[in-house]
Amino acid sequence: MAGLLYPRLYTADEASHSPHVLATRELLRPPVQRTRRTLEPFTRAWYEELEMKRYLRQGAWLPRWLEFSRHSGESLLMLGPGLGTDALQYHRHGTEVTLALGPDDDDEHLCDHLRLRGLELPVVSAPDSAHLPMAAGRFDLVYWNALHTSIDLAAVSEELYRVLKPGGKLFALFPARIDVDRWQRWLLPLRRLYRDREPRPTSAHKRTGHELHEALAKFSERRVRKRLLRRSELPHVWRWLPLNMMERLMGRVLAVRAFKPVNATAITLAAAA
Repeated sequence: MAGLLYPRLYTADEASHSPHVLATRELLRPPVQRTRRTLEPFTRAWYEELEMKRYLRQGAWLPRWLEFSRHSGESLLMLGPGLGTDALQYHRHGTEVTLALGPDDDDEHLCDHLRLRGLELPVVSAPDSAHLPMAAGRFDLVYWNALHTSIDLAAVSEELYRVLKPGGKLFALFPARIDVDRWQRWLLPLRRLYRDREPRPTSAHKRTGHELHEALAKFSERRVRKRLLRRSELPHVWRWLPLNMMERLMGRVLAVRAFKPVNATAITLAAAA
């Protein structure tokens, strides 16, 4: 397998089996390979390399935004765990992680990764994320990775609200609709005539901040921020601008934090009365 090149995009069926596509999703990169593979896929060394690279450069914001080290002793439900790299970070810092796996998740390689790391995390089958097999108020935290998952935004948001404890916290990642591609279509409409469209690091339906605020209206202290942009994705005339500023304007990922109100139970009872 060493030395094999992947010079093309993959179909949805191929992606479920391709180590390269699984790796690029974990690294928040487009599914195009331009370098040679040096490690055998699905070995412990391969997973460790992905872990190291996930939080470098374009992924440096993930540990801060997802607060890996701040929730020791708390319970967390994770939807869309990918290959489990983020779950591993939470577990290392004492968070009790439960994985909810849907039809878009690669449960075989996820469980293989955890086994190689010596972990046995609870795994729950959740074929419909809008109807999770958990009791109401079960978790302190929910992490929802919707970068590669087809979802009913409103229904899943309602369900995650249900399984969170009052005062519980939601972390979520969504593809951004007003991203670098959209800005280039607006400001450089002729660019498409002489340059091929770059592949995207996300595959799910794109969202706007307004959509997310509406879907999460029951949550309090909602924060939505744009993240994830490489300088190479910008036209040359824009590359001199500060990348942090451009990322917040035209990043590819909407990162969300929100809380279930502490008085949520009282609000629900009052509404039912």
